[in-house]
Amino acid sequence: MKNFGRKIYNLRTAPHRWWHRHGFGVHSPHDYELIRDVLYEKQAYYAYDDLHLDDPWSKQLYRIRLWNPAVQVIYSTEEYRLFREKVTDDTCLVVEDISDKNYVLWKLILHDPKARITFDMRQRGLVLFNSKRIKQNYIL
Repeated sequence: MKNFGRKIYNLRTAPHRWWHRHGFGVHSPHDYELIRDVLYEKQAYYAYDDLHLDDPWSKQLYRIRLWNPAVQVIYSTEEYRLFREKVTDDTCLVVEDISDKNYVLWKLILHDPKARITFDMRQRGLVLFNSKRIKQNYIL
């Protein structure tokens, strides 16, 4: 079974994910606002119908792009290596499919000293590269 360890990890961290997904235990006001108002916003946005956004993942990506229009979406380790060379404090990165295809890439990013704040949302990861922040990983 592919990535059996990741499936066990997801089961083991389910209560922790629920706790952080609702903003509990997040001490940074910036990160709390990002979790509550961008990543897991429940209200409908004005453009969902106009853009034909039906599934929650496409709606979430749309909200992330509204929050930071310069966000980059990557799908492979090679893309990350090229992207890593030009990161700044304002850089924001979305990594797709971190539980299966990009599991190794996600582990690489978690240990990368340039990646300061990471949000593990089970299928998608969000990475902030602000060098003034202390390294933190949120499991949502």
